[in-house]
Amino acid sequence: MNNDKFFDINLKRWNELVDINAKSQMYDLEGFISGQTSLLPIELEELGDVKGKSLLHLQCHFGMDTLSWARLGARVTGVDFSDKAISFARELSYKLKIPGNFIESNIYDIQNVLDEKFDIVFTSYGTICWLPDIVEWAKLISYHLKPGGIFYIIDGHPFGFIIDEKQEPFKVGFNYFFEGEPVYFDEGGAYADPMADLKNQASYQWDHPMSDIINSLINADLEIEFLHEFPYTFFSIHPDMKERKDGYWEFTNFKFTVPMMFSIRAQKKI
Repeated sequence: MNNDKFFDINLKRWNELVDINAKSQMYDLEGFISGQTSLLPIELEELGDVKGKSLLHLQCHFGMDTLSWARLGARVTGVDFSDKAISFARELSYKLKIPGNFIESNIYDIQNVLDEKFDIVFTSYGTICWLPDIVEWAKLISYHLKPGGIFYIIDGHPFGFIIDEKQEPFKVGFNYFFEGEPVYFDEGGAYADPMADLKNQASYQWDHPMSDIINSLINADLEIEFLHEFPYTFFSIHPDMKERKDGYWEFTNFKFTVPMMFSIRAQKKI
């Protein structure tokens, strides 16, 4: 299937989101500029020491997380398909004097512009739902890892994406298993600022069950070190959620625990 038309529509939305997100309380750009990290506790603990290591950040948006890893000593490269996001990331790197290489590219085209192998490939929070081919994604990760290198992902759990956030109480509103076609959304506002006057409201997303994610990595010569699941998530995906002190969001009235976020760490076979 040719997904170019879906990528084009998503790109328009993400280009518009750059300025909205940069001004939002959720991203807290001022705090980052003053020296705070944009990274959350789980990825800091689970990925560990990055000092002196080369790190490729896939779907890096406008680079706050990428540059946060650089502040911790990593040699960073960020890739994103949004030209406005990459431009903003380069300006941020220059302004703060934090070294970082930022490349504008669709993730499926990065071998055309980048041939480097890395110690770490990192991706996080709202990334794989924008990718139609999870098998090719895993192959690209493996290609850009050195033997023995580490891949780390933390993202929304596929189970969490079946929740219809417009329904109260908790209700299933979407398929869990990948059906081939993307899911179409037409939504005003932005996830970081629900009141934002967003002109490009259309977007397309792809659902990937946990089995597809894990098997794609295994089949790409990556050895899974761990899979962790969490009953909370990285932003308010449902009206019943409230923010915790550590920056994650959890249900307040829903009496059952359900997986809302996951992390995987894997090593490229030597």
